Amino acid sequence: MQIVMIHGYFLKGTGSNLFVKNACRELCRMGHQVLLFCQENDTRDIDFIETCFEYDRQSSRYSVKDHKGTPYPGKCSLYRPDLQGFLPVYVYDQYAGYRVKAYTDCTREEIENYLECNREAINCAIKDQPVDLVWSNHSIMQPVYGARSELSKRSCPHVMTVHGSCLNFSVRKSPLLKAYALEAISRTDQIAFVSQFSCDEFFDFFERSPGIQAKSRVIPAGVDLDKFQPLAHSGEKIGRIQSLMKDLEKMHQAADENPPRPKEEESSWQTDQDVLEKLRSLDFENDKIILYYGKYLWTKGIHLLIAAFPLVLQKYPQARLVFVGYGSSRPYFEALSEALELEERDRFIELLENPQAFDAQMDRSGARHFKSLIRMLGQREYADAYFRTAARRIRSRILFTGFLGHDHLKDIIPCADIAAAPSIFPEAFGLVAVESLASGVFPLLTNNSGFAEVTAQYADEFAEIFEACKLKPLDLDEALSLNLAYDLIAMLDFYQGMGEADRNRIRQSARKISEDHYSWISMVNSYLEMAVPKQRP
Repeated sequence: MQIVMIHGYFLKGTGSNLFVKNACRELCRMGHQVLLFCQENDTRDIDFIETCFEYDRQSSRYSVKDHKGTPYPGKCSLYRPDLQGFLPVYVYDQYAGYRVKAYTDCTREEIENYLECNREAINCAIKDQPVDLVWSNHSIMQPVYGARSELSKRSCPHVMTVHGSCLNFSVRKSPLLKAYALEAISRTDQIAFVSQFSCDEFFDFFERSPGIQAKSRVIPAGVDLDKFQPLAHSGEKIGRIQSLMKDLEKMHQAADENPPRPKEEESSWQTDQDVLEKLRSLDFENDKIILYYGKYLWTKGIHLLIAAFPLVLQKYPQARLVFVGYGSSRPYFEALSEALELEERDRFIELLENPQAFDAQMDRSGARHFKSLIRMLGQREYADAYFRTAARRIRSRILFTGFLGHDHLKDIIPCADIAAAPSIFPEAFGLVAVESLASGVFPLLTNNSGFAEVTAQYADEFAEIFEACKLKPLDLDEALSLNLAYDLIAMLDFYQGMGEADRNRIRQSARKISEDHYSWISMVNSYLEMAVPKQRP
């Protein structure tokens, strides 16, 4: 088949970016031809992309930017529309080379110009190309410009995949954006959701429309089972980390050979300059490593982990908290760590209770998850133990690496003791949990939205862990930060002194869950089943 994949963004970092990247690789592995429309500008290390095309300012012509061989029978051609320097996004962040605005801040004129740039780019590319399936992502704006293009005149079906951020950060907040979403819904043939939660949330927002329900289905996302592999035994940690460090050294050497970007072109998608030094400070054999990876956003609950960490350190002083990612909320998290380090008690509590005073993008409603902890900190003895544990040492136990891709995460995740994802905002799908399971690591998630569906998949398999640890449900309530600390300690207690055979059994059980439920092959096949030509009147 020849498949048009419409994404509009990049192929690293966020869940939807990785979803598209893995889906395209699997399609190429199966022998299909993919025409991918997105903004990814560095395809050198993306093994399934054969040719990268860039457009002129009017999107009326394109030329080859890069061409290379690929190991797959199917080939992917990437088309990068010229957006005239403007990129609308669901959650604001910095992207090098673009003027970025959140959709909720965009004018209709800006949106229409963006749609036209992409529509023209698609029309130019497909002029003489057969197409069997159109696969667009998000409910705005990719399916809109896909439907407005010449693709709508073809007999091929158009399938739209709904990811969570678009609805919750954009469409829900704007009548204008809702109108665009309704246009997308009316002009696509099938709608796919990555979780039942995402599906129900979408239905509820659009008032349980029978038209939406009739053409919708749930298809969970997958995981790259070749890339994410568990340790065969604990002794493998040293080899994995050495491999990671060698790759990072090569990456830094390559960066040193290129001139630094001007300040105005910097992106938050940066790896820390001192990442090698930071990772060398970790003792992967003896430290108790709690790993978070994803975006540095307050909605992801990183501040919950920081607030819980002094309680963990009281029992496990060798614990380390590792944050791998990128995003605009990092200064807030570092301010929390600094307040603990300097034992600035009032400032720390103020940052928890009024995060919007530090960063206007934050929502004060998240402060309620710290209420129980803050009440406890009102007791002198409890507060003294909490703050004195953190003072002058917590920053040495917390490590921010900046952005690291999957080629690096594949070696970090299996070497962690716990993978934590305490998101406080609805998540369409628990990709972090699925990747940690594939890596043989038990994930600890909030009892929230699409996360809860993934937790339900492994609750039976790991019933002994839930029972032995007496894990508390991480509900989005006032006790969340305290319950998170309790569960982290309980998990470390459970692993303490565990023999290699039992630890390996857990790794293999986790791996089997991902193999049984979350393969990219089964996911992609479910989409290909929808490639039935439309009947034209």
